[in-house]
Amino acid sequence: MKSHIRNCLRAISVILLLPLGPALSGQSYTVSDLGALSGGSAIPTKLNLAGQAVGQSGKMYGVQTHAFVLSGGKLNDIGTLPGGDYSSASDVNTRGAVVGEANTATSIRAFLWDSSKGMQDLGALPNDNCSRAFGINDSDQVVGYSSGAHDPVAFLWKKNTAMTSLGTLPGGTTSEAYDINNAGVVVGTASTATGDKHAFVWTAGGGMKDLGTLPGDITSQALRINNPGDIIGSSIGPNVTHAFLWTAAAGMQNIGTLNGESTSALDVNNSDEVVGTSTASMSGHAFYWSAGTGIIDLNTLIPSSSGFVLTSAVAINNAGLILALGAVTIDRSQALQLDDTQHHAGPVHAFLLKPVGNGH
Repeated sequence: MKSHIRNCLRAISVILLLPLGPALSGQSYTVSDLGALSGGSAIPTKLNLAGQAVGQSGKMYGVQTHAFVLSGGKLNDIGTLPGGDYSSASDVNTRGAVVGEANTATSIRAFLWDSSKGMQDLGALPNDNCSRAFGINDSDQVVGYSSGAHDPVAFLWKKNTAMTSLGTLPGGTTSEAYDINNAGVVVGTASTATGDKHAFVWTAGGGMKDLGTLPGDITSQALRINNPGDIIGSSIGPNVTHAFLWTAAAGMQNIGTLNGESTSALDVNNSDEVVGTSTASMSGHAFYWSAGTGIIDLNTLIPSSSGFVLTSAVAINNAGLILALGAVTIDRSQALQLDDTQHHAGPVHAFLLKPVGNGH
């Protein structure tokens, strides 16, 4: 199974002032450490409008990892499928329905969970035995990919119609769906006739469309789509990764970098506010982007005395709440430098940033 962040996280709350950027001017954030399930660590993945976060929590080295829902300030273990001991949540919709993956006695399966029905195995496409779910919309339509003896293929799951294949790009053999908006538009990545993987957008009427790459890049992936239909993801070249925002009007746009580093966009809300991570040789920096501010290192918007470095922002909802991961210093006598999270870094914590003031 997957490797996990070490050490149990404790609940804390601090105020972070955000002095930079026109859209963020005068705004502050309350920041809460999400904690973890008993004896473990937590990796969040997505956030809904109500502030419910989902992800996975477990002990070191992937032991006893279970999907969780953060609700009412508490992490709630949503269990596993029959015969399994592992689960991980990828997305949550407005009503609190959760999707992800969980093992059975024989394979990994996509699941749908809610508080009334518990965890449901979504099955797999014909002749496959494995599946993973990554996105859900407010109609409980679920996307992911199914695999087995053949290459993985993106699926769409609906109530009463089960799982259907979304196909592949012309000449390609593989596809993976990562998100779906409330209009039923799906995004992901799929192989082309040359074998390179490209970001795609899929609609029921038009099928799968290749979004291409940024100039000079080779591969790309689309990770999230908002309800207006704008898409974020990453375009990858020989030596660098570029975060992008795609719109129907402007196509694929490079949203910039922090000091020329690689950037990956991880989420977008309905206001086209984008969050993600910028990677350097030693560490990552969480970033925020909007058309008004451009790309900003979130670490420049928090007090230097905070004692941690935000390494990745994984989700932002329509209220402006942000889920982020941060490396915490273990040597309080020396400040944790933004370009060095290794020398004095200790546990990695998951934080929920809630905006207050006039920024939202």
